[in-house]
This record gives sequence, structure tokens and C-alpha cells, in this order.
Amino acid sequence: MKERILALLKDKQISATKLADMIDVQRSSISHILSGRNKPSFDFIEKILIAYPDLNAQWLITGKGEMYIHQKTLFDQDFQSSEENKKLTSRESHIHNTMDDNMELKKSETVKPNMTGNENKQKIERIVIFYNDGKFKEYKP
Repeated sequence: MKERILALLKDKQISATKLADMIDVQRSSISHILSGRNKPSFDFIEKILIAYPDLNAQWLITGKGEMYIHQKTLFDQDFQSSEENKKLTSRESHIHNTMDDNMELKKSETVKPNMTGNENKQKIERIVIFYNDGKFKEYKP
């Protein structure tokens, strides 16, 4: 795996120190992995995959496949057929049907101050995209 981490560093044109800072691990952890002293933990691998959501986990862990996941954007994907809908949970089916009914993007709503003058400070916690092959991606701002 150290060769793949080195390949990632080279491709992203970053140093091991920069990667350690980005994924919030001690710099010595990466140094020990790259020297072959230690093997990366699940936590370490997970942090890399969260930092680089387009990185192919199978490639990182096993070396099989491409370095990056090449998927169409959500709006370019063909939506599932009604036959495939039967495999979805009721919540997923509702989301899917809502997306079919509302193919156009709506303008974002502006949150206006309430009657007391305090602004509603809602923030996006996470965005989850479900793919038709059962996989999903989670993005956190």
C-alpha cells in the first residue's frame, strides 16, 4: 500500500507532511507507513478516502482497478427503471421518485430572519448521493 500512497502523493503533488495535515494524523504515522515500519490502519485509510472522495478505495487497499473513480455527475446519470426501483427501500424510492418528478434544479431558498429578528443559521451538515449500483458518497462541508 505504501507504493499507492506514494503514487497518490505524486499525483496530487503534495508532500507526506501536507497529507498528514490534511487528514489530521501525526506526521510520524505517514513516515512510518512510507518507510514500511507500520501498515496503515483502517482509520488512516478512511481519512484518506474522506479527504479524496474520488479516490478508488479498491485501488488504495488492493491495488486493483484505477486510481480514481470515474463516475458521471448526478445530473448526467440515467435514472433507474421502475423495475430497479423495486429494489430500493421506501425512503430511497421516495427520493428517487421526487428526483424524477423534479428534473429541473430549483433555485435555493433564502432563509429570512424570523419575527424576533434572529437569523436562522441553518448549515448543511452533509450531502449524500446514492448511486444505482448500491454505492453512495457522503460529502461534508
